Amino acid sequence: MKRDMDLMRRILLRIEERSDVPPRVLTLEDFFDIKEDAYVISLHIDLLCDAGLIEVMSTSINDGLKDFDITRLTLAGYEYLDAVRNIKVWSRVKKTIDFVGGATLDIIKQMAVKELSKELGLG
Repeated sequence: MKRDMDLMRRILLRIEERSDVPPRVLTLEDFFDIKEDAYVISLHIDLLCDAGLIEVMSTSINDGLKDFDITRLTLAGYEYLDAVRNIKVWSRVKKTIDFVGGATLDIIKQMAVKELSKELGLG
């Protein structure tokens, strides 16, 4: 399965948009309106966890499906999200990575920061 960078961005945005304090734990069900395939969501949450962008309290596997208790974005998660948050910036970055066939999270973040700097008149 190919990694879906749009889905990863949308998952991060959903985690950040929680306004409850203390934040309640999110699980797979909280993302079904973004993507209906629980296995695809699960894989991408796992990837975000691997990348150190989110923190999970626990994981469980039911019928081969991995579920998570997602507690928060990490500092690295906020930094990445801040770089890709703006839809105009994200669209330009996505167009470029689609053209070349993909990129690492670090490269995507670097590209987004560069585009964001241009947007702010800094570059």
